[in-house]
Amino acid sequence: MESMSTPRHRWIVFGAMTGVYFSFGIAVTAIAPMLTAVRDDLGVSRGAMGFALGAWALIYIVTAPLAGRFIDRIGLGWSLALGGLSVSGSLVLRAAAQGLGSLWLAIAFFGVFGPLVSASAPKLMATWFPDENERRRGVGWYSVAPAIGGTITLAVTNPVLLEWFDSWRQVLVFEATIGAVATAVWIVVWNRVERPTTTRVEPAAAGSANRSFRYLLGSSEIRLILFVAFALFFLSHGTSNWMPTILEEFSGMSPSTAGAWLAVGGLVSIVAGATIPAYATPERMHLLMAGLFGAAVLVMAGLLITPTSLHGPIAVIGGVRGALVPLAIVTLLAADRVSVANTGIANGLWFSIAEIGGVSGPLVTGALADTDASYEAALLTIAVIASLGGLVALRSHRHRIST
Repeated sequence: MESMSTPRHRWIVFGAMTGVYFSFGIAVTAIAPMLTAVRDDLGVSRGAMGFALGAWALIYIVTAPLAGRFIDRIGLGWSLALGGLSVSGSLVLRAAAQGLGSLWLAIAFFGVFGPLVSASAPKLMATWFPDENERRRGVGWYSVAPAIGGTITLAVTNPVLLEWFDSWRQVLVFEATIGAVATAVWIVVWNRVERPTTTRVEPAAAGSANRSFRYLLGSSEIRLILFVAFALFFLSHGTSNWMPTILEEFSGMSPSTAGAWLAVGGLVSIVAGATIPAYATPERMHLLMAGLFGAAVLVMAGLLITPTSLHGPIAVIGGVRGALVPLAIVTLLAADRVSVANTGIANGLWFSIAEIGGVSGPLVTGALADTDASYEAALLTIAVIASLGGLVALRSHRHRIST
């Protein structure tokens, strides 16, 4: 283990990191509220668009473990700055896309350095917040930053941004500017604060990346956590990318109405993500995750069997899934073989497995939507994966209380 002093500038650094993560959420959600306009302009099918939307997650599978190692070796400062720049770069490249191939490459670019953002955040919590109560609260708070970015994007893109700029391409350039400003703030803050001091006394978990991966995967608790990560991102990416279009084409809403309902759901996601992780004690955290997966299953079922007039409120309830990612990070940081020494690699491994689900979710949803079974099959598939995630979370709970 490692002994740490409590850095006095930790919340300032936390705020700057959260700003970059906010722009990360914008990049993830940017195309979703403009999906129909982008498809019409580029002339691609739903299935092809699902393939493009999952491009960054596909690259994540390879780059996330490397990003974790990069962060452990190079440090948070340059790592998060590079990740933030990739957010802006990807948005600019998407704005310049002329077809499916160039759009896929633009979104894939986000997956090259984007893991430096998502893996830097837990690393910062592990190194700058030695108090576990502060750490749990902080994980919940920073995890809502991308949700806030995504919610604002959903809420303002159709009624405001497209009215201002009159082009989905110009909207993406504007959003890229937000990412660039957030990254600049991070660089300034990082170069002006006092860094934490640590005394490393547990080298067993560190070492080469391969050795660390084997060490982590030797834990049955971590293997269960990784399966939950797959199910979580299948659910999250599948719904976040396609829910606006599902509400438009399956439920019969206008783009503005769908965006408004999803914005309210985003507020629910923000509140859930900011509050629920604070209650994630070792005895409760896996049970909380199982309950949230169960809620997601009920939401998918509700969209399938209830009148379309109820689909807006049901989509709002689905916002509770916003607590799943911070809960998952809390469970990972509390796992038996994760320490400050290997937090970067552990989070890289977690995001690598999670993004297999992140690729599958949008791709499967789009492909099924193009079949005769349409969105019914897509929603049913998401419900099945969420059910499996909940069952494995319950298994993880039994494993923890038995050890």
